[in-house]
Amino acid sequence: MNPALQKLGYDPVGDFEPIGLVGSSPTLMVVHPSVSAPGVQELVSELKAKPGSLVYASAGDGTPPHFAAALFLLGSGADMASVKFDGAAPAIADVVSGRTQVMFPSLFTAHPFVHSGQLRAMGVAGTSRLPSLPALPTLAEGGIDGVDVTQWYGLFAPAHTPSATLAKLNQALNDALADAAVVAQFENHGARVEPGTPDALRIKVDNDLSRWRTLVAQGALGLTDVIAEG
Repeated sequence: MNPALQKLGYDPVGDFEPIGLVGSSPTLMVVHPSVSAPGVQELVSELKAKPGSLVYASAGDGTPPHFAAALFLLGSGADMASVKFDGAAPAIADVVSGRTQVMFPSLFTAHPFVHSGQLRAMGVAGTSRLPSLPALPTLAEGGIDGVDVTQWYGLFAPAHTPSATLAKLNQALNDALADAAVVAQFENHGARVEPGTPDALRIKVDNDLSRWRTLVAQGALGLTDVIAEG
C-alpha cells in the first residue's frame, strides 16, 4: 500500500525476491466501548449528524488501517478526524485508552482486545464473515460497500538471491507452516497460514500494488494531500 501512496527510498518490486507468503489476517472495524452506536449504520448516522465527533487511529500513511478507514469514509459519506501513529501497536493502544475511538486493525492485532472486551468489533472489512466471529457482519452487510482489506505477511530476500537459495528458503517456510502447532498458533491469534510458491507471492504483490495505485490515482481514497506530502 505504501508504495502506491508515495515515493520510497527503494523499489518494492525490483529490490526484492519473493520467498513465500506466510499468512493473512482479515481487517476489522473496532471501536472503544464508550461509543454508543450499536451497529455500523447507527455509527454512520452519528458521524453524519456530528461530523468529526469521533477520531480514528491510523497506523501511519499507506498502512492497511489507513486505507481501510479511507475506504470506509468513501463508502459511507461520513467524516472522522484522524491521528497518525508509528505502527499498529501504539495506534490500537490509543483506542483502548479511549483517546481515539475507532480503528481498522487486523484481527491479528485486535484479537486480544476484542476478546477481553476492551474493544468492540463493529464489522469485517472483507467479503465474508469470519469463522471465529460468526455473528459479526461484514461492513457490506451494514450498508458500506467497497471496504475490502486483507493484511498479509510474506518473506522476501534481496534482489538477485540465487534461485536455488530461494527454493530452499521456500521449502523451509512451507515446512514450518505445515506444522500443526504453528497452524494452531496462527488461528488462535486471528490469522491463517498460507503456504505457497515464490511466484504466488510475486503475483500478490503485483496485483495489490496495481489495485492501490489505481485507486490512489483516481482520487478514490481522498489521499491527494498525502501524495503531495510524500
